[in-house]
Amino acid sequence: MAGNGYIKSLDGVRAFAILFVMSFHARLTNFGWIGVQLFFVLSGFLITGILWKEKFSPEPLGFRFGRFWVRRSLRIFPLYYGYLALIAIAFLLFHFPSYFPQFSPYIFSYTANFPLSLLHKFGNPLFNHLWSLSIEEQFYLLFPLIILLSPPRMIKGLLLFIILASPVLRYFVGEYYKGLGQSPLTISDAVNFNTLCQLDAFCLGGLIPVLSLDKKIKRPWTIFFISAVIAISAGAVNYFTSGNEPVPDATADVPLPSTSLRDFWLDGGYYHYSTAHYQHVWQYTCLNLVFAAFILALVGVHGKERFRGVTRLLENNFLVRIGKVSYGMYIFHWLLYIYVFYDHFHPDNRWQIAALFVPYAIFVYLVAEISFRFYEYRFIKLKDRFFRKSPKNVKSPQPSTVKIP
Repeated sequence: MAGNGYIKSLDGVRAFAILFVMSFHARLTNFGWIGVQLFFVLSGFLITGILWKEKFSPEPLGFRFGRFWVRRSLRIFPLYYGYLALIAIAFLLFHFPSYFPQFSPYIFSYTANFPLSLLHKFGNPLFNHLWSLSIEEQFYLLFPLIILLSPPRMIKGLLLFIILASPVLRYFVGEYYKGLGQSPLTISDAVNFNTLCQLDAFCLGGLIPVLSLDKKIKRPWTIFFISAVIAISAGAVNYFTSGNEPVPDATADVPLPSTSLRDFWLDGGYYHYSTAHYQHVWQYTCLNLVFAAFILALVGVHGKERFRGVTRLLENNFLVRIGKVSYGMYIFHWLLYIYVFYDHFHPDNRWQIAALFVPYAIFVYLVAEISFRFYEYRFIKLKDRFFRKSPKNVKSPQPSTVKIP
């Protein structure tokens, strides 16, 4: 960890998360959707850490709220709304995409996770992936109110309550849509796109700074290995006892490869659009625990020796750079795959997709790098212009934990 709280290896974690997501949307893997869960847990760790530090800051409450929201807005809004503005211009000039008017109220208001029927009606690569950014933004809006306005003891209890309550809520949401006679695809998405069903991911990451687990846990790698064994075992049992289910066509823009049956090495029992054995209830808990334990092992003061090799890998300069521009890669990746790579090469099986994936990933990275250097960074530099840091002679009663770079 650098002196400013920046943890270099977490950019490497972001790199793996975005590559997972890209592999899923390219139909290379069936498990790549877990990259979104990794982003959620990581956001919970980083954002809660920032807010926990702000809670004990000596500045006025309004100043602390403003500092957090303005800094987040400068990092997120310019690219997001710039992307939407380009699509709006394309619609005005070419009437493309034709479904832009139906989506626009949701995507501009960060509620793209709400219109389930609309998301299923148009299997589009322009807006469907924005559901996860909507959940993140809703989290950024909600959590400062909880952390900065609530007593510390209440915050700890609330995080634990949400972690325990989220699987219960996922069960009832699933049962509701089952009662409507909906397909496994719809049931899975109804749970996945529900902000309340995803809150345990953020809270598990947030427990690390709130309970100072990075300092208190003596053997974080043991927790990680146990949680990983449980998750892998649960996935294996789920896969081998659920039968060879057909893979539903969840994204109409990319037809299924000719080898479309499920494969253990492609999904590990965590294929998103399955509801066998109530997978839509427990799979999130298993994955969130693994990812939170992994982050704890990376940042914990007692886990550095055992995780030294993993840390070195994640601090590889290329992975770190991918992590730094992963937001732009997430925004652009699906559009670029469909309209640049798939439309021109039409890969028919996973070997062809695999051969195409490396140049595709490099191209997406280059586009995101250009966006970051020549557009996004102009706004990032403004972060400290409006809300200066605390004077050096003012001591906060709570030491700094983490900070988003």
